Parts: sequence; C-alpha cells; structure tokens
Amino acid sequence: MNRTIPTLPASGESQTRTAPPSRRAHYFFVGMAGLFLLVAAAGFGPNYQAIINGASKPHWLVHVHGALMSGWLLVFLAQTILAARGHFKYHFQLGLSSVALGVLVWFTMGAVAVHMIVANHPPEGHFLFDLITMVLNGMVTFGLFFTWGLLVRKKDPTAHKRLLLLATQVTLQAAIDRIHWLPMFGIGYPYIYFMYMDALLLPLIVYDLVALRRIHRITLFGSACIIAAQLSVWALWASPAWHKFWYDLTVPYTEKIVEITLSEAPTEPLLGQYGWEKWNLSVTREGGRLFVQFTGQDRQELGAISETVFFPRTDIGTYTFVKDARGTVAKVVAHAGSQTQELPRMNQP
Repeated sequence: MNRTIPTLPASGESQTRTAPPSRRAHYFFVGMAGLFLLVAAAGFGPNYQAIINGASKPHWLVHVHGALMSGWLLVFLAQTILAARGHFKYHFQLGLSSVALGVLVWFTMGAVAVHMIVANHPPEGHFLFDLITMVLNGMVTFGLFFTWGLLVRKKDPTAHKRLLLLATQVTLQAAIDRIHWLPMFGIGYPYIYFMYMDALLLPLIVYDLVALRRIHRITLFGSACIIAAQLSVWALWASPAWHKFWYDLTVPYTEKIVEITLSEAPTEPLLGQYGWEKWNLSVTREGGRLFVQFTGQDRQELGAISETVFFPRTDIGTYTFVKDARGTVAKVVAHAGSQTQELPRMNQP
C-alpha cells in the first residue's frame, strides 16, 4: 500500500500525495525537455543537412544563435534531471551560471531578425516584415517567463519550473516553422502554426490536473500570455501599415542595389529553362522586361545589377547566370537569404 507523505503548503502542490506517483511526477519535466529537443531536431535537422551539403550558407550570427539555443535546450534538460534526482545544490549552481546564456538567447533573437532584414533589403510588402512580428512575439514571451522564473526560483519552485518550461517552449517557434511535413504547413497559415505551438501546452495542463487536481495559476497565466501574443501577431499579419513602418525604419541601413538598364541583346542568351523536368525555372522576356518563374509559382520581374546578375523586384535574393568555357550560359545560381541552389540549363543550345 502506498505511503502518504505530508508536504509543505507553501510549495503550491497539493498537501498530500503518495510517494511513488510523486517520484514519477518529477520526471514529467525531464520528458518535456526531451520532447523539446526532438522538436528542435525535427525542425533544424534538414537545415543543418543543407549546410553540410553546401546548399545553405547562413551568416555567422545565425550559427551563434543556433549554438546558444542548443546550449539552452541542453541546460534545460540537465536542470530537469538534476531537480528530478534531488540534486538541488547543483541545480541552483547551474541555474546561476546559465543566466547569461538566457540573456544571450534573448538578445540574438532580435539580432538575427534585424540582420535578416538589413542583409536581404526586402521590398515594402515582403513577408519578412511579418516574420518580425513572430520574433517580437518570442522575445516578449521568453523575456517575461525567463525573468519571472529567475525572480521566484527560491520562494516558489513550482512556479519557477513552469515558467522556465514556458520560456523554453516559446523558443521552439522557429523550429516548428521548419517542420515541413506538418499538415497545412506554411507561413501563409499563421493560425495553424499557432495551433502546433499551443499543442505543446497540453501536456503541462494534463500534468497539473493529475498532480494538483487543478491547473496551476502559472500554467493558466502563461498560456494566456502566449495566446495573447499570438493574437497580436495575427492582427498585424500582412498589415500594409506594419510593413511600411518596418520598411521605413530599416531601409536606411540596408545594402543598396544599384540597378542598370540593359538592352534586349545581353538578355537574349539567358532565356530558357533551368533545372529539371519536374521542377524548373523559366526565364522569359515580355515587352522588354525579364521574368523568372519557378514551377507552380507566380512569375517575378527581374532588375539587372550586371549583365549576368539580376534581382527580383518583389522578392529578396539574386539570380546569377554562369557561363561555361564556350561563353554559353550553363546554369543559374538562385540565392535567397541563406539558401543557394544551382539549376543547370535544360536543352543546352
């Protein structure tokens, strides 16, 4: 028969509980930390594979942020294991030493977002300005939960562990954004994306109902904060006023593109199809203007930087046409953000 163990009312948990369930319950947070690592791996695994293959070449700042985020997830896992095993002395020491890590995670969230805009000089209506709302959402909620969790770490351990779990959860929004096999995946469906984020709240709610017979106040308040931040993102999504605000704010710091005017003769050798049968890029000319169009996507007008380098007027990136030893255009290198892809010319002349 299970032995009943009295607990202090100040802990915030129920005042009586049985020993075996109590020990098992400690490992809920370990399980959540492991789940967070799996979500991060599912989201960023293909990205790192692309880096290894040379298809993606992120800025060094992205690598720094990725390393800090990986460190945060691993520290969170270590902290949950230490707490579950009762090693609170080491848990406290590691927590103090990782405060700087949390601050750097928060800071690099914003730094990566600003660099993303400055380096890619998006046009005013571009969706990158919508991504700014996602980043601000993460910075506000992470900063709130992280700071609050530190302040109550001694006087309210049950609030502390929930706040740090919530802080870690909101850092996963970039990983979830990259899990392409999720149903209705895509940045065009922010409400679906938020549903995937909010699904990670359900285990904590169930845990509270089982362990406390109620939902902990931090779980309720934290969930409300996350949903409120998501609603603010949804309200600003695709807002022309929001786009204009960030465009006007960042355009003085973006790299300027110097466009040149070309006659039809230099662009004639570029026309044709590049890529493969099932997925390719068409380069066409109409009314003296040059266009590119990927399979299944809208066509985009190009502006010229040189006779072989062009930029899309309504998007980010460049298209560089590469000639072989005979002077014939052999391929096009499409570059957008950190992604680079080489498409060989089809039906070589």
